[in-house]
Amino acid sequence: MKTIKCTILLFMLVGGYVFSQEKEEQTNKTTFATKIIHNSVAGFYPIFLGNFETNKNYDITFYTIFWTNPSFGNLPSGSDLLLETAVGLGFKFFDNSLYVNPSFGITSGKFSSNSTGTKIAEGIVPSLYVNYQTNLIDFEGYISYYKSIREDDDILTKDYLLNWIAPGIHVSKRLVTGLFYESFGVTRQEEGDPLLVYQWLGGSLKLKFDKGIAFRISMGATLNTDAGTSDEFYKVSAFIPL
Repeated sequence: MKTIKCTILLFMLVGGYVFSQEKEEQTNKTTFATKIIHNSVAGFYPIFLGNFETNKNYDITFYTIFWTNPSFGNLPSGSDLLLETAVGLGFKFFDNSLYVNPSFGITSGKFSSNSTGTKIAEGIVPSLYVNYQTNLIDFEGYISYYKSIREDDDILTKDYLLNWIAPGIHVSKRLVTGLFYESFGVTRQEEGDPLLVYQWLGGSLKLKFDKGIAFRISMGATLNTDAGTSDEFYKVSAFIPL
């Protein structure tokens, strides 16, 4: 009888622990996704994104961008490529319609300098991502500033600004059409004036699939460039929760 009681007590303790663990997992959820992008200037680059829900009014987020363009490192080998990693906070407003995600990250490589090789924490990257979703509106926007912080007497440094917006309208549950604008430029360089690499404006088509998967294709005209980029642009991205 004593053995039976001990066994029942043990099952109750184990069951209570499992229930508490399941409840905690339901309360504090995590998500992980990848976003794969290819455009006509930067080329191909994958992004990993993570989200940790908390019991506060914000989530803890992170992302890592693996820039693969050889010109962002040593040519022609493509070594010392730019690696961008950041953490941030995600805030939800208006019954989760509006999502605001400021982040702060570091870059490693030689993207912001003429260094001969990789420099860890070569620069910092404050950024802001905004997403607004309703039955009618689909809006995404992003801005980031690449600030060099590793300055030596024999190394020339640069700072960059990247921003894009994609306002759209739901044609149906699966289809969003709208506009796409993006610009990228050098805001400061030690030997030279600020330089606008490109300024794009065009149309955008976004397809939404099950399980949060989304595919966007944008293309249009280059409004302005100081770097001799093409008169036209394209950008394709796929967001895939894992």
